[in-house]
Order: sequence, then structure tokens, then C-alpha cells
Amino acid sequence: MNNLQLNTIYNESNLVTMGKMPNDYVDYVLTSPPYNVGKNGLNGEGKKYNIHVDTLDDDGYLEQQKTLIQESLRVCKKHVFYNIQMLSGNKSSLMKLMGFFADDIKEIIIWNKKHGVPAMEPGVFNSAYEYIIIFSNDQPSKRKFYDTTFRGNQNNVFVVKNTHSNPFASQHKAIMPLDIPRYFMMTFGKENDIWYDPYMGTGTTAVAAVEEKRNFIGSEISQEYVDLANNRLKPYLTQVSLF
Repeated sequence: MNNLQLNTIYNESNLVTMGKMPNDYVDYVLTSPPYNVGKNGLNGEGKKYNIHVDTLDDDGYLEQQKTLIQESLRVCKKHVFYNIQMLSGNKSSLMKLMGFFADDIKEIIIWNKKHGVPAMEPGVFNSAYEYIIIFSNDQPSKRKFYDTTFRGNQNNVFVVKNTHSNPFASQHKAIMPLDIPRYFMMTFGKENDIWYDPYMGTGTTAVAAVEEKRNFIGSEISQEYVDLANNRLKPYLTQVSLF
């Protein structure tokens, strides 16, 4: 079944990539899916793809993400770190996802971005936070994590500035700050673990993996983003090879 190479980003659907993986193939999954931004995202925050129309109806988006999470849990040994912002286009589906996977959710982290982009419509709160939902195969009914050693010094609210200064923000409108995947990799598991990102985008998870001495596998349907991510990785890989 498996013919995948480590430290490679595959230009294909994540379901195709995960279809090549046996159960428990990777240690962790970390990703940020398309937010189903709808028409409001055509030119604004949240737009990721020119080739993918992010305007599914509620049922379509729910089934897409349900399948993604189920497959992610199948292929990983430990946890799925799933970053998503609640928007009008995904609110109903997101609440249903939380209910459907209630028995698999170990923790929910709030990412406080410090500043919310001004809402386009009157009467709408600026969205200054996002969820990082942790689905787990490791005793999800308990809030205790068994693959880390922190005690009493880690909060489940992250205060991390938004990514508008990111050099790739003009090409990809929804980029996770590098500090977030690096934090999870430093906090959970060990060196040489395999981290899979089913929506690799501009390669943030891959860069974090290289910096934290982890392996990565990624899926990305956009060849443009695959090329951008591989170019972004080059200086990090060169730096690693010098030592």
C-alpha cells in the first residue's frame, strides 16, 4: 500500500495520499483546511486557491471535512491538530463536526491573533481568534496528554500575532504562523517523528519539521503552492546539511 517518501510534498488530493498509508503510518497530523469562505473570501482573508472554489454548501463541506478527519485519525498514531476559523460559510458545519467527533476531541486551543480583520458587514464581530481542535487516538476522553512532559505551565489559549507580515501572505491568504507548528513539534513526541499535513499550502508545517528535526509528508493540490513550498524549504535544508 505504502510507496510514499518522507520529506516530500505530493501534488495530489490528501485522500489520494492517505489512501497510500496503512493505519498508524504517521505520528501526528497538523493542518489548516480551507475555511469555506464563500463569496466574501474571493478577494479577502481566507482565500487560498485560484483552482479550488471554496463555496461548498453546508452538507458538502461537512462531509468533506468529516472524511478528512476520519482518514487523518486512521493514518496517525497520536493526535490531529486541526486549525480552523469559524466563519459564516462554515459555522454550521463546524459545530456539527464538533458534535460528530465529540468522543475524539481531547482539547480545544484558542489561538488569539491579537487583532481581528474588520468585518465586511455591519453588525458582525471582528474575528480575532481561531480554533485548534485536537482530535486524538490516545485516550481522547481524558485531557491529559501522555506524549509530553509539561506540567502547570502551558495554557490552552495561544497569543500569537496574525500573519499579515508573512512574506507569502500576498500569495496565500490564510497562513499559519511558523511558531504554532514549531510549538506542537517541540511539545509533543520526539525527533524523527513523522508529521503529515493534508493541506500543505506554502509549506509551513514542512519548515517547522525541518527546524525541529522531524520528518514530514504533505499533500497539496496546487502545483503553484508545491513549487513555492519547495523553494521555501531550500535554505532550511541547506542549513541542516551544513551540520
